Amino acid sequence: MSANLHDFLEVVFQNDEKTMQSWHLDGYDFWVIGYGNGQWTSAKRSMYNLVDAITRHTVQVYPKSWTAIYVSLDNQGMWNMRSAIWERQYLGQQFYLRVWTQVHSLANEYDIPSNALRCGKAIGIHS
Repeated sequence: MSANLHDFLEVVFQNDEKTMQSWHLDGYDFWVIGYGNGQWTSAKRSMYNLVDAITRHTVQVYPKSWTAIYVSLDNQGMWNMRSAIWERQYLGQQFYLRVWTQVHSLANEYDIPSNALRCGKAIGIHS
């Protein structure tokens, strides 16, 4: 999934199963802004806590329920959103979030060191 640096992202986890789910986002913390029973709909946004939401790296989604989070994309790179349950992660319950900007700045990305050893197709390429 591709996103732009400094964007906000709303993620809603829907759990239609009878067991607890747990989700983790590497490289970021996020605000847990809402949760509830049943199926999530856009009308549920009126229940969101936008005043004093807590920050986490991992969030639970109760059985037959949903959990909503907001993420402030302030860290450029490739980040893994994954199930915190190993068996589910292994079977593919995860995705990568690419946070990117075309603006080159040392505030969000460092240049490759001048003494970096290159191999394969990178031999002879200079930055």
